[in-house]
Order: sequence, then structure tokens, then C-alpha cells
Amino acid sequence: MKYLLIIIAVLFFTCLIFDKLAKTSKYQLFGQYFTKIKTQEPVVALTYDDGPNPPYTEQLIDVLNQLGVKATFFTIGQNIEAHTQTIQKLIANEHEIGNHSYSHQKLIWKTPAFVRSEIERTDELLQNLGVQQEILFRAPYGYKRFTLPYILNQMQKKNILWSVDPKDYKEANPEVIASHVISNVTPGAIILLHDGGEPGATVAATEIIVRKLQTQGYKFQTVSQMLNQC
Repeated sequence: MKYLLIIIAVLFFTCLIFDKLAKTSKYQLFGQYFTKIKTQEPVVALTYDDGPNPPYTEQLIDVLNQLGVKATFFTIGQNIEAHTQTIQKLIANEHEIGNHSYSHQKLIWKTPAFVRSEIERTDELLQNLGVQQEILFRAPYGYKRFTLPYILNQMQKKNILWSVDPKDYKEANPEVIASHVISNVTPGAIILLHDGGEPGATVAATEIIVRKLQTQGYKFQTVSQMLNQC
């Protein structure tokens, strides 16, 4: 009985450890994943999750165009189907479009078939709308565990995570969002933002972030552009 309790305790704590690792952007069992790009050059990538989300995606396109900056948008399949014109506008304005799954479910404790379908359905939607370059992937919530890394490795797909997260989805003050980003940016940083977040806050924060970092000598690239420098 004593040994059985020890085994159960070990299994319990092992599960806790792997659960924590599954939720961190700093670890993945295998396959290619990136939280930032190793570089000494003052370059960073703005990334936006969970879109397209009108009217905020369009507002971001306008702001980014005014600032001469290209960003990477990790889009959800269901939102792509609902807002195809927004995707076409992102393509026309030469922003990078990535895959953020079809339904934005946590891809843990799911069957391999379900995980693969979430990725393939969204890739197909984007390709049918004209996305021709490699489609990068970002795990919903950053959760990975075992099955997702295995499927991504099989598909030879990169999982793009992040190094700076101001949690703009729950912050209404653009100055607070921008301050967090500016204070934590280093060369090669991948910045996590959201198309919607608090209404309008991310759009306003984006302009503050770009203008401030540009005065510090930073340049903005898409994730693929930064990866090409590796």
C-alpha cells in the first residue's frame, strides 16, 4: 500500500509538471518552435491573435500602413470564414497571415485527428483565399503538451510563440499596454497582441509602441522575415 501511494504521488506530480510545461511558451517537447529570434539586430515582430475581427483588424491595417510597418496576424478558421474580405485586405496590404487553429480550442487532450483537422482546415481556407507563402502556426493559448508538437513535427510546421505579452485582451488603457511592451522588448522579440482585445485599446497601443521603438532604433518585420535571418 505504501509503495502504491508513492507511485500515485509521483504520477500526480509528474502530471503537474508536464501540465505546467504545456502551458509555458518557453518549452516544447520536440519540433520547431520560437519564442523570439536570436539576433543582435534591433528588429522585432508585432503579432496579432484571434482575428480577423472587424472593425479592429481594419483599423490596425490602417495604423500599420501609416507607420510603414508589416505585422503577422494569426487567424482563426471560423473567423476567416466569417470575414473573408478582411483576410483579402490583409493580403493586399502585404501583412503575413498565420494559422491559429480552426476553432481556438486548447489543443491538449485532443485526438491526433482532431488536432490535424484544426490545422489543415485553416491552412486550406487561407490558401484558397490566396495565401501562398509558408503558413506559420501558433497554438491557441500557447498550450502544447504531447499531441500538438507531434502533429506539427509531422507536418514540418513551425509553432510561433512569443517573448512579450502585455495581456492586452484585458487591459483598456493603451498606455499600459504600450509601456509593458516597450519595457520588455529586446532584439528579436515576438510581441503578442490581439486584433480585438479591449475595444480600440490595442489599436491605440500599437501606434504608441511603434513610434516609441522606432525612436530607439528598432525596425519591425514579419515573423517570417525575422526567421529568414536565422
